[in-house]
Amino acid sequence: MDFKSLKVYRERFWLNPVLFLEVSRVKSGISRCALPQKIFEPDFSVYELLNNSFVRFLNGECGVEELYETAENFEEILSSLSNSLTNAIHELNLHLTPVVVFVNRVLTGDMLYPEIQFFVSKNPAELKRLKKIEMKILEGKIEFGKGKEKLMRIEGKILGYPECCVDKYIESKKTFPAESRLIVECIESGIFNAVLDAFKKSKIVSIPQFFTSNFYPCSVECKRAERLGLRIEEWIDEYGDAFRLWSMVNVLYHLAVGYKASKVEDDFGKRLKNFYSGLEIPDKEIIRALFPYTDNLTRFANLFIARVLQSKENQKN
Repeated sequence: MDFKSLKVYRERFWLNPVLFLEVSRVKSGISRCALPQKIFEPDFSVYELLNNSFVRFLNGECGVEELYETAENFEEILSSLSNSLTNAIHELNLHLTPVVVFVNRVLTGDMLYPEIQFFVSKNPAELKRLKKIEMKILEGKIEFGKGKEKLMRIEGKILGYPECCVDKYIESKKTFPAESRLIVECIESGIFNAVLDAFKKSKIVSIPQFFTSNFYPCSVECKRAERLGLRIEEWIDEYGDAFRLWSMVNVLYHLAVGYKASKVEDDFGKRLKNFYSGLEIPDKEIIRALFPYTDNLTRFANLFIARVLQSKENQKN
């Protein structure tokens, strides 16, 4: 990182630690893009206009070209937004690019609904590839499942995810959900217990394979994902503890999701019940503390990282 970027990184880091931890992947050359979650939130009115346009498309009142023209107008409006975080991204010689997405990559099946994602990249031009594939899906020029798989592969590549993890995630759309598999593996490998123990003892541990949210390693023992996380941890140097805490929060999120699932009387819930019913009260209190933040993990992580590291700094002084 050049001196000017490093200065900006240090001066702005505490505005939103999670954002800068995500951005570090791009600045270090580990990935071509980052997709920070729940940081740049568009105004409700933007979504309202977008939904109206999408309904018109579904009703046959406008075509794909017109739909995307409308979407690009929204992107232009959003691109003009300016605040301390967007300014910091520009000062780091990066681009914040809002992308309107219609093909859902997360839910199983052929799901269509409008969503706005914010990519941070050095070269936003390569994001146009995603739009071209989506347009072909909406026009019926490419089968939905094949097009969706292609989108996930491209996104996995530009986000710097290991190929084995992308393959496993795509496979999970046809079999056992990736998040459910990860929860089971974290129980069986002892990762959940290790993180709970660290929280109770106020220790900072690193689980590098959980280097970002919304990423599902092909296995909790995936060496490629682990090496990638360790490279990030090494590159950010003085903010290493912030990265380690972020990895702990990502594990804690899966722990909380599993806890909720264990209360459901289905096969998966019964599979988890044994582990969660055996947890001690302090463990359950840690999990419940995250419940209000499960829809906005970034907010919890920022609060947690600031609290722990500032407390650590005060103890030094």
